[in-house]
This record gives sequence, C-alpha cells and structure tokens, in this order.
Amino acid sequence: MTDCQDKSVDSREDTDESGMPQSMAVCMDKFARTFEASARRWELVVYPSMLAFIILAAYGFFLIYSLSNDIGRLANSMDTVVNSMDHVAVNMTAVSGNVALMSGNLTHIATDTGEGTRSMKDMLVSLDRMNTTMAVIAVPMYQIRNDMGRMSSNMQQVAGPMKIIPW
Repeated sequence: MTDCQDKSVDSREDTDESGMPQSMAVCMDKFARTFEASARRWELVVYPSMLAFIILAAYGFFLIYSLSNDIGRLANSMDTVVNSMDHVAVNMTAVSGNVALMSGNLTHIATDTGEGTRSMKDMLVSLDRMNTTMAVIAVPMYQIRNDMGRMSSNMQQVAGPMKIIPW
C-alpha cells in the first residue's frame, strides 16, 4: 500500500486546523501535484494535436470547396458537350442519308459498267480495224514519198538552166 493509506485516519493528534488528518492532506497535495504534472504532459500532446486537427479540418474544407467548384464547371462543360452532341446527331442523320444515296448511285454505276464493257469491246474492235487500215495506208504513203523524191530530182534537172534568172 502507499504511504498515504498506511497511516490511520482515526488518530486525532495528526489533524490540521480544518479537521482533516495531516496524512490525508499530504496525500491530496501529492495527488494534486501528480494530476497537475499529468495535465501538463497532456497539454503538450493535446494542444498541438488540436491545432493540427484545426489546420487539417480547414484544408479539408478548402478541398471540398474546390471540388464543388470544379464539379460545377464540369457540369457546365457537359451541358455544352450535350448541345454539341445534339448537332452531331442531326448531322449524322444527314450523313446517313447521303451514304444511302451514294450506295444507290454505286449500285447504278455497277449496273452501267456492263454496258460500258460492251461499248469498250466495240471500241477495241474499231481501233483494231483502224490499225489495219493505217498499215494499208502506210504502203501507198511510202510510194508517194518516193514518187515525190523522184519528181523533185527531175525538176532540178529541168530547172538547171533557169538558175541564171535572178527571181
């Protein structure tokens, strides 16, 4: 047991002026000093902790405030995006109609190529005939060139004495 509990409370000689035993007063004084020292230690821990909590709470409030502002701006931006998407949807409908029209035109072109192929075959036959005709014409053209060369030679012999005329 502690020294405060060892002494008897019933003895009248150890009392002070308030009527309490002196040992009890000593124990209470010791308890008060111990409690005061313990309170100081807790003050060294609790007050800085409270200050850190207040700073963290203020920073948390700032983060929540910033987040709510950012979400507001994001919502406004999303409204703009939604409006733009409405225009895109309208334009996509027009694009879809144009693609369907192009598909019909390509089907028509695919059908027309059969007639074009036949026309190309006819043109090929005509070009082949022209080639044959040009080969046939080339022989008389060669003969005409030779005849012109001989005629030029004959004209030079006949015109030889006329070179003395100045004109």
